[in-house]
Amino acid sequence: MKNYIGMSTSPHEASLAILNGQGDILYAEATERPLQSKRAWGSVPDHINFIDKLTEHYCDPDLETVVAMSWTKKHPWRYRLFKPYLKYKIKTAAQGERNRYQMGMFMTGAHQAVLKNATNGLQGFGKLKGPINKRYYDHHLTHAATAAFGSQFDNAVCVVIDGFGETGSAAAFHYRNGSLKQIDGVKAAKASLGFFYAQMCQIAGFNFMHGEEWKLMGLAAYGTVDQQWYKLIRPLIGVDGLKMVSGKLPKSHYRMLRDLARDEQTPPIDYANFAATAQHVFTETVHQFLQNIYELKLSDNLVFGGGCALNSSANGTILTQTPFNDLYVTSAPADDGNALGAALLAYREDNGTQPPRKSVVSPYLGSRVTGESFERLKTFSGITQRELTDQELFSFTATALTEGKIVGWIQGKAEFGPRALGNRSILADPRSPRIKERINSEVKFREEFRPFAPSILHEHGDKYFEYYQFSPYMERTLRFKESVKEKVPGVVHEDGTGRLQSVTRELNERYYQLLTAFYELTTVPLLLNTSFNVMGKPIIHSVEDGVAVFQTSGLDLLIIENHVFLKNSKEADTWLR
Repeated sequence: MKNYIGMSTSPHEASLAILNGQGDILYAEATERPLQSKRAWGSVPDHINFIDKLTEHYCDPDLETVVAMSWTKKHPWRYRLFKPYLKYKIKTAAQGERNRYQMGMFMTGAHQAVLKNATNGLQGFGKLKGPINKRYYDHHLTHAATAAFGSQFDNAVCVVIDGFGETGSAAAFHYRNGSLKQIDGVKAAKASLGFFYAQMCQIAGFNFMHGEEWKLMGLAAYGTVDQQWYKLIRPLIGVDGLKMVSGKLPKSHYRMLRDLARDEQTPPIDYANFAATAQHVFTETVHQFLQNIYELKLSDNLVFGGGCALNSSANGTILTQTPFNDLYVTSAPADDGNALGAALLAYREDNGTQPPRKSVVSPYLGSRVTGESFERLKTFSGITQRELTDQELFSFTATALTEGKIVGWIQGKAEFGPRALGNRSILADPRSPRIKERINSEVKFREEFRPFAPSILHEHGDKYFEYYQFSPYMERTLRFKESVKEKVPGVVHEDGTGRLQSVTRELNERYYQLLTAFYELTTVPLLLNTSFNVMGKPIIHSVEDGVAVFQTSGLDLLIIENHVFLKNSKEADTWLR
């Protein structure tokens, strides 16, 4: 028996996962959450601020601990060769080009620091007495393991597309009978769809280093494909058989694109057609790549991983625009998910292949907020509060939502991955035509073009969406049926789509009951769901984080487990009668 600790050791989205000796997933969470630093650039996954508590709570201190890393030991050597090149380019490049080389130097330095220092916190501060042994796994293999081992498939093609890996930015694997085998010939050595989208993000005036690719995807719905833009950006990335390739373009082409980038004085909406065109090229490239891989005739099932699998707009078109019949995308397809993949690989290395899962892996693998801080909040905050039974809570919250209240909802363990799935959520009534404007301007403090997601009872999904697909992690965007758009304008994006979460009793009992209570009051089986944070910050991690957002935004109610907190004491007697 051993403890298994997986670490995502990328320069961004560090994370940590813990398995017990039976292979059960006890914990998985991105480092940005406890640090409250978006993307946690340059941070080690075993930070000294929390590694002692995690190991004490989840690990058997007397057992051997296997630490599994999401990059091989060879990778730092590549950086030693690459850094002199970056230094030379920073000195010699024109002023307009120098910034991208400086960003490259920052990313390289951040990654070197993480690779060098990961496990120091665990070894120095972890509550472990047994030996600690390290293992290193290929980056794309850990992506594939997170995705494939979390699915219910016994046979699937697993495709990984991201910014960069050990030897390129894409790979494919055949997942069969619990094992992953890399497919020869699938590669993207000099091309990167992830970097392409980052570049498009920069041209639109957003910062990919801050994780603002979401903004480009949201803005795209307000535009249409522009042929002039298409001619400029289509040659940047393409597909040749099983390879992803980049166009051999003159430097003047890239300079022209940089010169066309949006400045701060230009409103984002002016670049809606550019965003729509960039999204179209991204999706077109994904479709062609997947189509060619499908023609290997290995499986009708697709498992999709890597940072590019966060593009829910593209994901929602895969089953209608490629020959694959079924699709699984994990809740954490980007680098934060690799901690879990590494831990699962280490466990299987010791214990053999495992049978396919009977249900998809739960995304609720992170921290809880109950504890001393919660008790202090109840005792000293002075905020009007009441503890309710489960049925009282669901009925009260559903009623408050129908009355236009915006609710901060904190339940159980936090979600693993970037999306709130009913445990760290801000909730509202989707029937309100003004609710998007209210939440964007008064709660999230973000751009008006940003959409909100619908959480829908799974059994009602086909009544609201065309070509409905089970989407447990809010991982794909589907088109609303025309007949229901006017019922739920708060969650219908400009192009008639919604990035939905399918809610089942098995995955989230309490959220399912809340949705059911709302449905019984309104005959609408869905809620507006957005992450519990403000723009630029990660999803809340602690009681203090939740209270800070509650007290400094337009949230009406804060609900932590069965405790309801209200700002307006005059309304308390009415609301909590």
